[in-house]
Amino acid sequence: MHLYYFLVVIVSLSCGSLPPGDINPVSAALATAGMVTAWIILSHVAARTVANYVREEKIQPLAGADWLEKQLAAFRWIGLGVAVLCLAGFGLARAIPAIPWVADSMFLQSILLMVPALAIATGTWSAEHYYGALLGYTARGPKNHVQSVWQSFRAGMAWLVVPVLFLLGMADLIGRLPISPSASAIVTVVTIGAFVVLGLPWMIRHLFKTESIDGPTEQWVNELMQAAGVRRTRAVRWNTGHSAFNAMVAGFVPPLRTLLLSDRLLDELPRPQIAMVVLHEAAHLRRRHVPMRMLAVLPAWGAGALLTRMTSQQSWSLAAGSVVGILLTMMILRWVAYRTEYDADVQACQTAASIGSGPGGIDGVPNTVEEATDALAAALMRVTFDQPANRKPTWMHPGVADRIAWMRTQCETPIIHTFAKVS
Repeated sequence: MHLYYFLVVIVSLSCGSLPPGDINPVSAALATAGMVTAWIILSHVAARTVANYVREEKIQPLAGADWLEKQLAAFRWIGLGVAVLCLAGFGLARAIPAIPWVADSMFLQSILLMVPALAIATGTWSAEHYYGALLGYTARGPKNHVQSVWQSFRAGMAWLVVPVLFLLGMADLIGRLPISPSASAIVTVVTIGAFVVLGLPWMIRHLFKTESIDGPTEQWVNELMQAAGVRRTRAVRWNTGHSAFNAMVAGFVPPLRTLLLSDRLLDELPRPQIAMVVLHEAAHLRRRHVPMRMLAVLPAWGAGALLTRMTSQQSWSLAAGSVVGILLTMMILRWVAYRTEYDADVQACQTAASIGSGPGGIDGVPNTVEEATDALAAALMRVTFDQPANRKPTWMHPGVADRIAWMRTQCETPIIHTFAKVS
């Protein structure tokens, strides 16, 4: 989960906890529209300026792309603050209760709350396509432009935004059923549980563009997963247009879970490295890391709810509880995510040594813990070769160097110069 995507959703929705105010919804909406439009125009001006520098040969194309990427990333992060300004400062979030039909619907409220941040993010994706079109890297035309922006949303934020809106829409429908409040609460909890187990894996698989893996490779991946103790997991090819090295598991309950392996990963990595990526994802499933991460957020929001209850007489109680919940969630999830990533790496290496391609082993799997560690280290370096910045620590993933050092320490092998070896 990218921290920016998480914050776009959670911060926007948390602004809904601000106390209602005597604010004209039309004035708030117009001020918001003006600010967001100006931010989108600024993103496109940046894209055009960098494109002109490249066309005039003042900078190299790769340097220009990197420069624009950094500018748009800054626009996104600062734009999150702009969205909060629109919701809290201009009063859009505080004016929502005065809007007919919207005040009684969590689904409609959530859409309005997320519009500023989503519009700013969409503007940066549009600027990326605009830059490519100016330099002839991609086809021009409104249709291609819309498709490009949609693909950016679909590949990044959609898997978080769509489920949240779906659940809030279901909560609205359940709230309108002719049943008691206690029965409504029970139905809501059951619906959320069923969606997480049944609906979310299906939705993610269809939000991402997936297709079947060729027969021999699918059989080999299934054999790997079964040997690792993870049965009844469907493996699919994740079509990213050869733009990404990635792998992920959607769902954690068999046979509803799906292993997604990106096209570039399958086509460009050698089998031992693919095997280690698959075993890493299998370790997440076997060690129940997904439900562990989900349960880890409960104490954070429990603390937020407790603060809200303790300060219930204050107008800012809900907002304070939301801020505490967000901060604690970020801290706890980061700690749990790092521990589970380290654990999955070590478990993958140990599993490989037990099912390796020696006598009776699986073809393409390293034979020893040392060989498995080398293969996984090489895979980590290869998938970040085009974007060295991805080797640095992020919110949910430790840095590549730290992961390699941890694997070698836990597997009792000497640390070697993997960076030089792989690159």
